[in-house]
Amino acid sequence: MTAMTLITEIGDVKRFKHPRQLTSYAGLDIAEYSSGGKEKKLSITKMGNRRIRTAAIESCQRVDKANKLSKRLAEHRKHQDAKIIDVADRCIKRLRKKSNNLLEAGKHKNKVKVACAREFLSFIWEALHVAA
Repeated sequence: MTAMTLITEIGDVKRFKHPRQLTSYAGLDIAEYSSGGKEKKLSITKMGNRRIRTAAIESCQRVDKANKLSKRLAEHRKHQDAKIIDVADRCIKRLRKKSNNLLEAGKHKNKVKVACAREFLSFIWEALHVAA
């Protein structure tokens, strides 16, 4: 369901020239207040596609837990393009590392999920560009 939601809501991925544009479209870009040489990072803007944002955050709920490659997934991967498999492997490795580092640093688990969702959308952008 999540994959179908993301594909239908994103539409033509070629309209996004950079992953930042996709994260901004989803409302996952960071709001910032800057004045007089000072800048302060705020929360996410939430000014974007709510369905993409929700699907990405929900997909990152359990990213910190180590999962083994199931037999079913291993069988399914045999018939996929090697470039897509590479993107997926790099994605899960990076998201696990990021989530574990942020949790060890004492960040709230919901902030960690949103941070991982931002990176997750970047990997989705890359995978869709490889597939297209």
